[in-house]
Amino acid sequence: MNKKSMRIWLFSSFIYITFFCVIFGGFIYKQSENMFYEKTAQLIAVGANANSDIEQDLVSSLKKKNEIDINKGKKILEKYGYIEDSKAIFNIHQGFSKVLKGGVILIAVLFFYFGGSLLVSNIIKRKRIDDLAEYLYDINEGIYRMQAQKKEDEFSILEDELYKTVMMLRESREKEREEKENLCNNLADISHQLKTPLTSMSLMIELLEGSHIEGDEALYIGSVSVQIQRLNYLVSSLLVLSKIDADAMTLEHKPINIYELVCVAVEPLHLMIERKQQQLFIKDNSDLFFNGDFHWTSEAILNIVKNCSEHTPNGGEISIDYKQNPICTQIIIEDNGKGFDKKDIPHLFTRFYKGVNSSKDSVGIGLALSMSIIKKQNGEIIAVNKETGGAKFIIKFYRN
Repeated sequence: MNKKSMRIWLFSSFIYITFFCVIFGGFIYKQSENMFYEKTAQLIAVGANANSDIEQDLVSSLKKKNEIDINKGKKILEKYGYIEDSKAIFNIHQGFSKVLKGGVILIAVLFFYFGGSLLVSNIIKRKRIDDLAEYLYDINEGIYRMQAQKKEDEFSILEDELYKTVMMLRESREKEREEKENLCNNLADISHQLKTPLTSMSLMIELLEGSHIEGDEALYIGSVSVQIQRLNYLVSSLLVLSKIDADAMTLEHKPINIYELVCVAVEPLHLMIERKQQQLFIKDNSDLFFNGDFHWTSEAILNIVKNCSEHTPNGGEISIDYKQNPICTQIIIEDNGKGFDKKDIPHLFTRFYKGVNSSKDSVGIGLALSMSIIKKQNGEIIAVNKETGGAKFIIKFYRN
């Protein structure tokens, strides 16, 4: 029973019991008046029978209060054993006692009736809610069934609507999953078909580069080689993204040494960083671990560091730091380049988006791929501009 229900119950009980007490009090008051009137009439009749001359005096004594007569009357009553605290006085105490006990018992019965009714109602509603929760769980697990209720109640309409809604959502999700699987399979087929001619083209370009070709022809061959590399990267990235979208790629969940992960991730970029005479600083601490997929997490970090290197001028700096707290593991990647254009920040992780400062060879897929891999591992990426200038990526892997 929640606090709101308890307050309603207490207020309702108070109203009902107060109403009953008012009626019961009025009944007792009326009974007391009748009993007092009868006893008074009886005393006057006895006095008048004994002496008819005092009848008027007896009636007149009822209209005014006389302390002397009251005290004298009390002494006469005490003489015959009738005192104020006596249970036998006028023989009315026993009647009042019975009425009062009956009233108290009735109030208690009313109180427990309202409380019991509310408790039973609450138990029945709780059981129906638990049944509906189990019902939804079964539907979500693929166990489609109609609830067979012997009696209609206020939850029946809700139950029917829930069944219809959940069935629609289930069908929609199944359809979406099938479409993603079909897309993944189609992209895999396309990727396989593309790799064959791309491999042949790469071999031919290598043969041409090994020949003695100079001048404009050599430049053309170099340009074609770069474009083939871009196509290979694009095909591979799209295939990975399609598998992630279709939930067809299973990631490992093993302890990873963060320092080792970062070193392996940036290794393919050393030549690129050296050509631009950039400096890469990595925090040296091999004691921090988190659970994840080593291969795909290193791929995500590689794409982010590559983005930083591309947008950092020659002679610039890139730093990688990491830390842990009870909530998550953080990997912070920073550079001292131009940073992000404000209008680009909301779209940095959108597929095929090319920002204002993007290089001409960028395809806009690297950061989107990193985001998908990290989100797949219960993580997130935040991109901001540093106050001192440059870009800052914060990768968070939350603990399960």
